[in-house]
Amino acid sequence: MKTTVRLNIVAVLAVCATLSSVTAEGNTYTVTSTSGSPSTSGSLPWAVAQANSHAGLDFINFNISGGGIHVITISTTLFLNDQVVINGATQPGYSGAPLIYVQGSANVTSLMLLQQQSSVSTIQGLGFYDYTSNAITILVASQGNWIQNNYIGFYWDGAGTPILNSTLFPFTRGIGIQSSFNTVRNNTISGVDNAIVVGEDPSQAWSGVAYKTNAIQYNRIGTNPAGTTAVGFGNTSDGVFLGAGGSQNFIGPGNVLSGMASSGVELFHSSVVGNVVFANMIGVDAAGTTAIPNKELGVLLANGANGNAVGGPWGGNVISANTFGGVSLGTTLPAGFTGAANGNWVQNNIIGLDANQGASLGGQQVGISINSGSTRNAVTGNVLSGNTQHGAILGNVVTNSVSSNFIGMTSTGGSAPNGAFGIYFLNASYNYAIGNSFGTNGSGNIGSSSTSCCNVIQ
Repeated sequence: MKTTVRLNIVAVLAVCATLSSVTAEGNTYTVTSTSGSPSTSGSLPWAVAQANSHAGLDFINFNISGGGIHVITISTTLFLNDQVVINGATQPGYSGAPLIYVQGSANVTSLMLLQQQSSVSTIQGLGFYDYTSNAITILVASQGNWIQNNYIGFYWDGAGTPILNSTLFPFTRGIGIQSSFNTVRNNTISGVDNAIVVGEDPSQAWSGVAYKTNAIQYNRIGTNPAGTTAVGFGNTSDGVFLGAGGSQNFIGPGNVLSGMASSGVELFHSSVVGNVVFANMIGVDAAGTTAIPNKELGVLLANGANGNAVGGPWGGNVISANTFGGVSLGTTLPAGFTGAANGNWVQNNIIGLDANQGASLGGQQVGISINSGSTRNAVTGNVLSGNTQHGAILGNVVTNSVSSNFIGMTSTGGSAPNGAFGIYFLNASYNYAIGNSFGTNGSGNIGSSSTSCCNVIQ
């Protein structure tokens, strides 16, 4: 209940913040120049400096003369130190695609960095590219911000091939969040390494700070703004990565997480707890009918991630066409990390078929893999069908449950076979496979290695 109240308060404040006509609480500064100099009146750096120096809510609007796209090239990070609404949608002629791009250079790590007193700020309607770390960084002292309706990680005029940040600087991110209660919605984030990172580097000692209740929804991550293709777009690692401290966050509804070189979503630390990944299209287009593969996995939970939900009563995901598999609970890679994911819940997802359960989208080897010592995970109510190998494989694990799923069939009884077994136990013992409905699977419903023992199959 406390979380719900907090989110509602933030939502009300942010809605008020985006209404540029409400100027009684602060000043409005209008950007009229493409200059990147803070000493030039009417430039974006000048407007940010003015807003920082005036206590309370301020607005930065745009009115740069001339039609088409305008590029503002900055030489240093724009630090936001007070509450502000930066609204690229105010540029004359705006109709949904940014007309104002903020460009950096090899000397600019982050284009915009929210810190100190900038909580409940809004950044919207802008394009961001040409930087060496994050387009937008949100630090722990700034909370409850809204990042919405932006193009992040690329420059695109809507006609030619987009310029991707990953071709300029290969190991960059779209948005870096070490903060709580933020909303990231309706953005297109392509042309980066990891699109959105919440939390700290899992290879380092965790500070103990929790970064929680961030909402990531209705974004196009790895694709074009329409969510129909990754051709010319794409990300070189993950769509959403939750590192150390990333807990109780909401990834969904409505994201397209496709066209990644690694995974659509990755949850990767023992402090990654209580997150929900729901009602997204992962490895497919916005309609859920065409394959846009992630080249490794749809969703990966590993390195101790526990108590998280993929799907559930909030809404299942469509997780199909991802090269290695739909969902993996545990991993053997990368070396040096604990592989297991324990006590997670995978429910009500379509894994291997299109959103209508009308066809296999192909290319996805395994629906769900539980491996690397993972335990106490529950896989229930999913459609695990149309995968080229197994519907589910349990390898080197104990006490997991794969129950009440539709395996090798649709949820309405149609045929949708997996290429090998419905469920395969590989050196797996004391697991449960109860109440599943099986269609026709290429090698049969249940398979088991000689090293597996004592699994309960009913």
